[in-house]
Amino acid sequence: MPMRKRRRMDSSVKLRWSGIISDQNNVTAPIDERRAEDQNCLKSSACAAEDHGLQEALSGGLEDQQVQTPPAPVHHSPVSPAPGHNNRVDETTEDNILSRYEMGRMLGKGSFGSVYEGKRLEDGLEVAVKIARKPQNMKYIYIPGHPGQLPLEVGLLILANRGPKVSEIIELLDWQDQPDQYIMVLERPSPCEDLRHFWKRHKGILDEDTARFIMAQATMAAHMSCRRGVFHRDVKLENLLINTETLEVKLIDFGCGDLLQEAGYERFCGTRLYCPPEYYAEDKYHGKPATVWSLGVLLFLLVCGRFPEPRDRQMIDEDTWSDPGLSNECCLLIRSLLKISPRQRIYLRKILEHEWFKVMSLRSATNDFEDYIHFSFERF
Repeated sequence: MPMRKRRRMDSSVKLRWSGIISDQNNVTAPIDERRAEDQNCLKSSACAAEDHGLQEALSGGLEDQQVQTPPAPVHHSPVSPAPGHNNRVDETTEDNILSRYEMGRMLGKGSFGSVYEGKRLEDGLEVAVKIARKPQNMKYIYIPGHPGQLPLEVGLLILANRGPKVSEIIELLDWQDQPDQYIMVLERPSPCEDLRHFWKRHKGILDEDTARFIMAQATMAAHMSCRRGVFHRDVKLENLLINTETLEVKLIDFGCGDLLQEAGYERFCGTRLYCPPEYYAEDKYHGKPATVWSLGVLLFLLVCGRFPEPRDRQMIDEDTWSDPGLSNECCLLIRSLLKISPRQRIYLRKILEHEWFKVMSLRSATNDFEDYIHFSFERF
């Protein structure tokens, strides 16, 4: 990937990972729920009560995968071990993964776990350590290349990172499954904060150049996750980390995710304000169109400073919506992303080909975005 010029924003910003716990209690506006039982699912970080028929054939060439709910083993599998690390685990000895890291302050906390600063003792690498409490009906999956079952969130992140590195997806470095919890060691970019804090520091609205750069990366992360058989299901401000100097973005927290499947999903796990309308209209939704909808909500929020309201959605569906402060290309993209009917929405794989991403503003002080888009098309 081409090098990007470092953009100084605010060197005093501290690292914040408030979104990585999948805590849905911070939703700022209610949306009427079709089923009261789904309210519990919306607040669950692991979405453990769900059963989406994951044994069916999956898109993305992941037919070998199966979902199980076995007794929880103690299992450790370094994904990116430190130099000289021994992969073998002796379950009879003190092999707690945390003994290999120096733990620091808490970065974020939610209903089902916490994230801490950490430093790998062997080489001093700065990391983030997520400790997630297991829900009652913890899901496990089998994926090719791993002989045993994996906690669902761990398995999804392994799949999303499989193959050439996708810099827009947070990297899983190490993990351990314990009887009552699982621990994930993740890369820790610095300096960074979640996109919600970044957005609020900029008075709740971003200029199109900044929004375009962020949206290109969020779209790439969502698209590559789906290509690798992973449905994140909770793309939102809080689940995107942004480097405050370079504006590099990483998708985090796969705790509400699932394996991508051709069949629709009948229950929703995620954040209500990003939930696709077909879930309420048809009691069913599909992974890719739902991801497109959430990206549309994200773009609307970044450039308009608020969530789309019923009147906005009606005008968008009628192709009459516009905003005098936005370019015509931006308004067109919003209308393409937020169509009520999932069949009328732009395809996920086509988003980065939209005219809005081809527009270079004269206000841009760097060719970073142009280079990024060119590189992104090469990966599509």
